[in-house]
Amino acid sequence: MNIEYSREFKVGDKIEIEEKLPKPETYLPALKSGLGRQAQRLNGEYGSFVNSDGQIKISGPDADQDRQGVYLREADWAQEEGKTLGAWLSAREKNLAGITEIALDLLFDKILGDEFVIVRASSYDDYENGADQLIIDKKTGAVVCGIDDVIDNLGARSDKVKDKKTTGKMASGGMKIKYGATIQDGQLVRTELSHIPIFYFSLDNKELDSLLAALSGSTAAVGRAENQIFSKLVHSLIGQFRKFSQHKSLDHRLQANLLKFQPSLDKMLAHTTSQPIATADNSNSH
Repeated sequence: MNIEYSREFKVGDKIEIEEKLPKPETYLPALKSGLGRQAQRLNGEYGSFVNSDGQIKISGPDADQDRQGVYLREADWAQEEGKTLGAWLSAREKNLAGITEIALDLLFDKILGDEFVIVRASSYDDYENGADQLIIDKKTGAVVCGIDDVIDNLGARSDKVKDKKTTGKMASGGMKIKYGATIQDGQLVRTELSHIPIFYFSLDNKELDSLLAALSGSTAAVGRAENQIFSKLVHSLIGQFRKFSQHKSLDHRLQANLLKFQPSLDKMLAHTTSQPIATADNSNSH
């Protein structure tokens, strides 16, 4: 019997078999469990503030109206896709954007939770204002808003899209958050926020896979992959901060909030192997 060999390989060639990684949604139970623990801790420290998914609760005089608005939006989107609302919500929960948002929320909380309150924006502010996360300095009350992205085959183009979005939002005065929060006298206080700096965080697919695997582990220690990804994100944040701090045409209230967050960046940087940025940037901040 004659044996025919593939034209792509020669006899004796070493064939590399790519490891098949779990789909991102496989990690959802572990991620949601992590969000539940985070929410329980925050609510225990500050009162009933976030829901079990780590999102700021919609609360206040407009709460019923805004919750109804969220419901109607979701129902319309589900109808457009020919799905029941339940099926649409289930599919949305499994998409990469939602999984990335949860993963970054848990990563920041794991590393920065002693010095910052990390929360996901309310569903209202997600839909109405495009907000994903709020990062709140426990000492100063300074707040920034983050939006997340996962890069697929678009590569650098995806970063450019997010950069254009954040630059446009900053040029128009910064982010507005209806259901926001800040720290006052050591307490987390609900408040509407305006002129808040907005930054984007991007992961590629390999980084997301590594982060999901690390976060789903049983150890409370911060692993190598988590440290590397966190360091990359902090340096991206600093780069965006430096760019925006040079824009003298920004709304003065946004400029004030941007500079207020500068010491917070040094706290974040302290969790990486890099040097503080405040002394390097102070000459440009006055």
